[in-house]
Amino acid sequence: MNRIKTWYLSHKYCLVLLYIPFYLLYFGLLELSEAKAVFLIHCPLDDIFPTIPVFFLAYAAWWVFFPGSILWFLFKESRESFLGLCFILFSGYTICLLIYTFFPNGINIREPLAGRDFCSRAILWLRSIDPPRNVCPSMHVSSTVAIDIAVRKLEHINRPAKALVSLTSIMIILSTLFIRQHSIVDVFFGLLLSVSLSFVWYRFLLKRVAGE
Repeated sequence: MNRIKTWYLSHKYCLVLLYIPFYLLYFGLLELSEAKAVFLIHCPLDDIFPTIPVFFLAYAAWWVFFPGSILWFLFKESRESFLGLCFILFSGYTICLLIYTFFPNGINIREPLAGRDFCSRAILWLRSIDPPRNVCPSMHVSSTVAIDIAVRKLEHINRPAKALVSLTSIMIILSTLFIRQHSIVDVFFGLLLSVSLSFVWYRFLLKRVAGE
């Protein structure tokens, strides 16, 4: 217990993770409440992406990629690097939640799946618990891009490791299109959101936080 207490006293900034239960509660309530009018997101480019069930594996990799990255930055990286990642992630999520609240949106691009293979069944399960609304910007994409940017800012991480993270990020982003979870419009705005927030952090906020 003493070791835990000592660690906490030197890492009080970990309390920013209390945002996660707030996010889960709010997003869960949004998913349960069906908006009367939902703006459908669609782009002609969406029609060129076929449904490729095996991309579910890349999509599911996010469920390890996201929490694993947060834990890595918390326990292995500096206070500034951890807070930077959390700023981009959680500010992006907050903006997404506000957009979903005041500008309800969804997609109608999911194709029927007749396959009985593992990935096809997994996609059908995913669709059963994740209705095609609250999609733009894509939080799956915004969080993935945030992690990739934060890792690339770590000077002590070698190029092969950064390249692996970027490759993983690209596959996760592509998977949102190839299993029809998102429109390319959702992907674009998810990417733009994290790039914009990273500019704010590294250009204006990092020096202030480092100087505290």
